[in-house]
Amino acid sequence: MNWLEIIDVSAAGPREKIKILELCGKIRIPRLRGRSANLKVYGSSLSTELSIHIQWTSYPELEGKSPLGRELSRTIGDLGLVTHTIWTEYDQSMPGKTA
Repeated sequence: MNWLEIIDVSAAGPREKIKILELCGKIRIPRLRGRSANLKVYGSSLSTELSIHIQWTSYPELEGKSPLGRELSRTIGDLGLVTHTIWTEYDQSMPGKTA
């Protein structure tokens, strides 16, 4: 099953945005119990908004906000407004069924 953990943050200012980018640059995701993940950060040079995407591949019973995502949300919560969501990939050949 593939799922995407998205942490959107509106940083309080440019300095906070830089701190968040530095923090994300230091994250190393270990491969654990059938999980693999890829972390990417998206943003604009014209605003202080960032979108941190952690794409997971795992067994269905591991679906949900990860410990990494929860900790990252708490940490950057001091630097701006945070929204943390989970998106599950659907199997397009079978509507309503997750991939």
